[in-house]
Amino acid sequence: MIGILFLIIALGIGGKFYMDRKKVDDLYRHGFSLLEEQIATYIVEHYAGVSKVEFSPIYVDWSIDTIETVPVIYDQSGNRAILGGNIRSQNISFSGFGVPTGFYDLDFDYSGKHFIYLGASKDGGKIDVSTENRLPEEAKLSTSTRIDDNIDALIADGQLTAIYKQDGGSPNAEIVYNLEIIRGEVDDKWQ
Repeated sequence: MIGILFLIIALGIGGKFYMDRKKVDDLYRHGFSLLEEQIATYIVEHYAGVSKVEFSPIYVDWSIDTIETVPVIYDQSGNRAILGGNIRSQNISFSGFGVPTGFYDLDFDYSGKHFIYLGASKDGGKIDVSTENRLPEEAKLSTSTRIDDNIDALIADGQLTAIYKQDGGSPNAEIVYNLEIIRGEVDDKWQ
C-alpha cells in the first residue's frame, strides 16, 4: 500500500515537473520564433549577396544565465559567418542573440500568462509581441547598428564576401529557423 502511494506521489511530481518544463519550452519557442524572424527579416531586406540565414538551436545555459540562438549568414560564394561572438583578428566581441540581449522581457506574469517583449522594433523601442504568431510589421527593424556593425566586421575580416547594404536586400535568400531547445553550452558547430 505504501509503495503504491509513493508511486502515485512520484508520478504526480514528475507530471507537474514535465508540464512546467513544457510551458517554459513553449514560451521559449514562441519568443525565439519571433526573434529569429526579426533578425532574418532585417538581414535579407537590408543586405544584398546573402544566400542563406540559418539559426542554431535555442541554447538554455543557466550556468551563465543565457538563453540564446546563433544566427549564421552565408554569402553567394558559400562562406559561412556567425553573428555574435569574437572576431579575434579585430579584437572585437559582439553580444549574442536572446536573453539577456534581444529580448526586453521573456517571462510569465503572476497569473502564469506568458509575455514577450522584443528589445527593438521599427521605431527603435521595445515591443510587446506576446500574442503574435508572426512578426508584426511594427516589430520589423528599420535599422540595427548591432547587426550592421557585426556584419561589417565579418566582411572586414574576410569571413563574408560580396555582401553589402542595399534596400531590397536578398529577397531569394533561404531562411532556416530552428526552435529545438538544448540545455547547456553552445556546441562547437555554432561558435
